[in-house]
Amino acid sequence: MMSPPTLRGSRACEGAVPSGLRGARSGYARLAAMTEHPREREVKFEVPDDFDLPPLGRAVERSSVKLHARYWDTADRRLLRWGHTLRHRHASDGSEDGWTLKVGVPPGAPTAGAILDRQEVDEPGSPDEPPARLAALVLGTVRGAPLEPIATIETDRDVLHVGTVEVSDDRVSSSVDGMAGPSFRQIEIEAKGPGADPLLAALSRRLIRAGAKTTTAAKLETVLGGRPEPEVVIPQLRSKARVDVLVAYALARSVIRLIGEDPKLRAGADADPVHDARVATRRLRSDLKTLEPYLVPVEGLREELGWLGGLLGAVRDLDVLIERLDARIRQLPRPDRTAAAPILTMLKDEHERRRSELLDGLGSVRYLTLLDELIETSRTPPMNDPTDRRRARRALRKVTRKAWRRTARAVDRLEPSPPDAALHEIRKRAKRARYAAELGREVFGKRAMRLAQRLADVQDELGALQDTVVAEERLRSSQLPNDSAFVAGMLVCGERAARAEARGRWRPAWKAARSKRLRRWLV
Repeated sequence: MMSPPTLRGSRACEGAVPSGLRGARSGYARLAAMTEHPREREVKFEVPDDFDLPPLGRAVERSSVKLHARYWDTADRRLLRWGHTLRHRHASDGSEDGWTLKVGVPPGAPTAGAILDRQEVDEPGSPDEPPARLAALVLGTVRGAPLEPIATIETDRDVLHVGTVEVSDDRVSSSVDGMAGPSFRQIEIEAKGPGADPLLAALSRRLIRAGAKTTTAAKLETVLGGRPEPEVVIPQLRSKARVDVLVAYALARSVIRLIGEDPKLRAGADADPVHDARVATRRLRSDLKTLEPYLVPVEGLREELGWLGGLLGAVRDLDVLIERLDARIRQLPRPDRTAAAPILTMLKDEHERRRSELLDGLGSVRYLTLLDELIETSRTPPMNDPTDRRRARRALRKVTRKAWRRTARAVDRLEPSPPDAALHEIRKRAKRARYAAELGREVFGKRAMRLAQRLADVQDELGALQDTVVAEERLRSSQLPNDSAFVAGMLVCGERAARAEARGRWRPAWKAARSKRLRRWLV
């Protein structure tokens, strides 16, 4: 084992970098989805019992089935409050006999109009108790509260297959707590293949013209009389809102995002939930620091968020690094690609270890306690003066101005050729200033978002630079066979070239961000 000989001086990299390896942008953009579980895309319609189904096209297949479903949740409906359902369902034709967890969109999150887009996780098991795997997936949502049966739904379903869309005409009866519940009729049209959205839209229009009404309510919600009040609600941040509303608004947005991603973090190795949860955690820490003048000491909460962010960051950084190096390795000659295989294997093995550590953390009492504290903090912000009547508008200007000035002063103190660590610090300060500006979106509108976007550009350019630093450090510290070490040296040369380009890009981005016209709203 030896270090790559090409790492011993910058001259070794001259002329060694294929042009395709230059100028790679930051890996902190969202990675391609690696979803391991099927997604359900459907539109639901409420119709009266005597509704006449309009012609929907030539059905290639017709069938009927009786479905018996038993739904489980906590006594206070925590799953449903976050948009999820857990059921055991048996079909009379034997096509279904098992458990399904549907991971929905949390309250306050953007949706695709009338289309319900949910991730489904299926698991076999006795109807008497939820399988351990599914119970583990909702641990962060229920946070220790026991799961119990809450309703039974019987469905007589007539099914039509029209192209790549399945049309289900459901006549539903129910029972809740042993008592007869609502009965109703519902029509569902579900995409069953790629490219089904145009047909889904066309069939929706026909049903609406015939008198059907779209609904986003799950059958369970209809049976229970609607979705219960969410555990966390994002308050409306208006121009005349007080500063306590600003704090609640800042915290609730990110708490909803974090807890909404929790089941997806546990369900598989998809990179996007890790990214989204990490962003939520970082934004919470940043906003707590930015709004610190108005809060009682919250350093303990920030430290716990730092612990969670560390677990998420270790996985996310490897997601980015693996995709980055894999793209570079694909452009190498075949012999070098073969020699580079141990590099990717080493990183993927570490990714598995880091993901295991993350899952252990998500299963800990420490994490569940943190979620409870975040929910409570977003509901009742820890204001240092509960009687503070100051306007959010004034506070937003003040905290954004402060974050901006800290960033600008740090840039002004830079050397002509600053070290990488100094530029990384600038990136962190620019990100905090960006987050502060984004808090002003509801109050100051485009003025705040124009500044935020320019700061995001600075953050992206410096993120591209930091990606190269992380990649080189990881490659240099790896113990590899000689031929792999040589390829690692070639990759380091590519990272150095990309870093030089990134160093040339961030200054123009900063010049654009410091335009005075972007900060007129801060006066």
